[in-house]
Amino acid sequence: MFRPVVYATESATPSTLAAADVTTLLRAAVCWYDDPALARTCLPPRDDVLAALAQMRVSHDPRFIAPLVDMLWLDIGWERPVRDALEALSPERFATAGEWYAWMQASPPALPDGYAAWKGRLLSIVSPEMPAVIREGSATTVGPEQLVWGLVAPDAQPALTNPKTAPGADTRYLAASDIVYGVAIGGETRAYPERTLGWHGIVEDTVGGRRILVVHCTPCGGAAAFDAEASDGERYSLGASGLVLHSRRLLADAETHSLWDPVSGRAVGGPLAGATVSMKPLNLVRTTWATWGARYGNTRVLTLETGFARDYGEGVALKVDADPAAPLYPVANLDERLPPKTRVLGVTAGGAHRGYLLEAVERVGVVRDTIGNQRVVLLSAGPGRGATAYDATDVTIERLDGSGVDRDAIDSTGQRWFVTDERLQNARNARTKAALPAQVHYWFAWSGAYPDTTLWKP
Repeated sequence: MFRPVVYATESATPSTLAAADVTTLLRAAVCWYDDPALARTCLPPRDDVLAALAQMRVSHDPRFIAPLVDMLWLDIGWERPVRDALEALSPERFATAGEWYAWMQASPPALPDGYAAWKGRLLSIVSPEMPAVIREGSATTVGPEQLVWGLVAPDAQPALTNPKTAPGADTRYLAASDIVYGVAIGGETRAYPERTLGWHGIVEDTVGGRRILVVHCTPCGGAAAFDAEASDGERYSLGASGLVLHSRRLLADAETHSLWDPVSGRAVGGPLAGATVSMKPLNLVRTTWATWGARYGNTRVLTLETGFARDYGEGVALKVDADPAAPLYPVANLDERLPPKTRVLGVTAGGAHRGYLLEAVERVGVVRDTIGNQRVVLLSAGPGRGATAYDATDVTIERLDGSGVDRDAIDSTGQRWFVTDERLQNARNARTKAALPAQVHYWFAWSGAYPDTTLWKP
């Protein structure tokens, strides 16, 4: 039973509680059970929970601020006493829990001992698996105060493994304007409609004999493709974690319960973060079904036979991200070089990263550049048709010849190169230039995952 810490009066002078007293109050606030699955028996908030919150309010101890912001975000019947406590402990006043989070992530307050374990217990109200992914003593590149519950349980986004596909020519459910994410590997192509990806987040598939992961992040505004084998040579079973980092929905693996970034493919929390494990990025093209289907007549397409009951109508899964300007979840320290939700083509080359205004690349058609120490060229068939980056070492592409999807690249010597989303191939001597790892996301997501990114603008 919770035994309150007694104060003389509510106007007592500021003091710092003993660590044990802070722990006692925090545990009382989440009804700490040995079995996290029992956390929901604490709802609606009981008298001992409310008493603990009242004690926090008069404690004058800033170590309660981060836990209280976490509680405010859940909003499960304790909003008024939690807000009262927050406003008593902090000089700040914010209207929403999201604003509290953004402030806290930009200027983290003092954290209580055992905060990570406590937060895992708090979120066990959402899912009993949370204490396994937010815990003490594991290496991490992000602090637990930066992790936000994504407002949906992890099992709400079931990953698809070895999904059913059908020939593009036989696909009838897609409209010409529907967005698809295309992969070209080993002479084989695959189209993953966003209307399906948005509900599942992850597709594990084999294309051209290569095992890959396609990871869609609705609040990030796009998707990325990775080799399924991580940098340590292992293959991990990835799924939704239910947690968000600066409006990027994190993944979690079943083997180690580490957290993974959906944009960079790096392990950012848990045991694998300390080992700096990551997934190798691949090229993924965001375009329309009309463009991809015309470009690759033999492509295969993800079908609607997923084994799950979802409304796979175009745009339905994306309705949650309705604000055209602001990120869906709290983001601290937005990179102001572009509006947050500007779509960019993020390219990795020469050991460096660069974001390209996607709309501008599609409009220009040919962009020659150098990233790190590597010369690159970006090619697009036109507005709305996507763009691909290629290694341009020892070649200068001057222009595209042809229109729409039927086009070749012409270099400075007049030689012709066949264009696919896997490579450029010289028509005369069969020399090739590989496509580079690239993905489309909102600017805030790309720059958040790669703070050192440079930016190209026309």
